[in-house]
Amino acid sequence: MPKDKLVREIRYELDQLQRVANVAAELASVPPPERRAWDAAAAAKYVTDLSLGLENLCKRRCRYLGIACPEGPQSHSLILKDFLDASDLGRTLPEELGHRLKKYLRFRHRFTHGYGYEVRWELVDEPLRLLPETVKMLCKLWEEWLRCIP
Repeated sequence: MPKDKLVREIRYELDQLQRVANVAAELASVPPPERRAWDAAAAAKYVTDLSLGLENLCKRRCRYLGIACPEGPQSHSLILKDFLDASDLGRTLPEELGHRLKKYLRFRHRFTHGYGYEVRWELVDEPLRLLPETVKMLCKLWEEWLRCIP
């Protein structure tokens, strides 16, 4: 894959994550008395989208570098592990952010394999509030990575 195509694809994913972050911030700002019954499920979908977006970024990186991307039942965990272990990406992140990304992945698993009506606001509140900051750090990291790749 040519580098210019990779840059377009990575920036597309980053733009999508930024859109998710904007909606997450808006939803997080709804005062508790004004929240609707389905707002927690909507919030959970946006929180889940963070893991999806990060995975998409990692898959694009693997394709560009000619690296096999993990597949199978453990693929989500392995993709995140590979990202966090990469010296040019995850290892440059603050340790706290690495832990946060692991929590997002666990949340994704729980939400994906459960029912939306079972999501309570208490479960989604913190990851939703932290989502814009997390996306900002990830965008900065990936933009830096794009500047450094050959």
